[in-house]
Amino acid sequence: MKPECDIILLSYESPDLLKRCVQSVLERTKVRSRLIIVDNASRDPGVARYLHGLHGSGNVAIEKVFSEENAGFAAGMNKGMRLSEAPFLCLLNNDCVVADGWLEEMIAVARSRDGIGLVNPQSNTFGSRPDEGVSVKDHAALIKDKKGKFVELGHAIAFACLLKREVVERIGYLDEAYKGVCYEDTDFSVRAQKAGFISVMAEGAYVFHLEQASRRSLKGREEIYRRNREIFESRWGRLLRVFFLDRPAGNGNRLAENYEILKNIARERAIVEMWIGHDHPAAGIRDEFDGKNVIRHADIGVNVFPGSFAAPAILWRVLTKRKKYNAVIMEDGFLLRCLRLLKPFHGAEVFAREEGSRLRSGRQGLFDLKEPAVLAEYLRGI
Repeated sequence: MKPECDIILLSYESPDLLKRCVQSVLERTKVRSRLIIVDNASRDPGVARYLHGLHGSGNVAIEKVFSEENAGFAAGMNKGMRLSEAPFLCLLNNDCVVADGWLEEMIAVARSRDGIGLVNPQSNTFGSRPDEGVSVKDHAALIKDKKGKFVELGHAIAFACLLKREVVERIGYLDEAYKGVCYEDTDFSVRAQKAGFISVMAEGAYVFHLEQASRRSLKGREEIYRRNREIFESRWGRLLRVFFLDRPAGNGNRLAENYEILKNIARERAIVEMWIGHDHPAAGIRDEFDGKNVIRHADIGVNVFPGSFAAPAILWRVLTKRKKYNAVIMEDGFLLRCLRLLKPFHGAEVFAREEGSRLRSGRQGLFDLKEPAVLAEYLRGI
């Protein structure tokens, strides 16, 4: 029987990490799979010794590929991806430990909507870290009630990332222009999004990631990061930061509609802060969203200003923001005019929100949040 998923595990040095990762996959993967281990020219003899003696389990067959040189993360993963014929592919770092049900839950989330193309699991990488003395297995059991739920991501991270085959068929493999490691997964996510797919995090699947463990011995790491970031930003532009004020509040339908509109700009590589003048805590607002089945986006933060203190708090927030906003969006009024006068101090373009998703800039006329690429291009160009 053909595998439902090909797991591509990139190995480099660190035989103890590799053993721990592989053992967790063999013991905790119930989906019929093939584990394709690509060794990126490890020099530690313990790696080859371990791999030569390794055999599959009932659900997981094993295939091994030994590269003659370390060509980096993208090239190594691509070797395994080109061998894959399964409906799903899962990229996996050797510094991960998977929990029970990790793969079947990621696949279930991927199948739940046609537009989902890339799926990460919940992880300490996203802030879900086991307490001291708590095992990965016991920590993962705490999120069982999250099965079927997911959060949209600005981009997926390749430490443990499920891909639909149709995504690979549509956009190809990881771009090997990114040498070493970093930004190749972000680039892949952006290309997938341009092709109509979104990246999500499956809240009911769990993988522990010993972050950076596989990168510590990487020579010239800072230079590699700098170069790859330059390549990425030359293609897709720098990250944007947007402040959006929704006031007066009190209408849950309107809040949910505005949140959906803001997803458009978040998908253009923007961190969006949605601020609400409201007498209820932010948790109450999020409950309203959950009640309306709004799919949350990880790059949209929902925050609340107490209504009576909103104006001075907003001015202070915009003026003192350490990582400056590129855009401030709010309804026309005294506060907006003050922020336009103070632009030399905060540097953001200030937009008056008009009917629906339309915005008016003091300099360039009308924009529309439903045409986010035009707005993003403008913000990156000023």
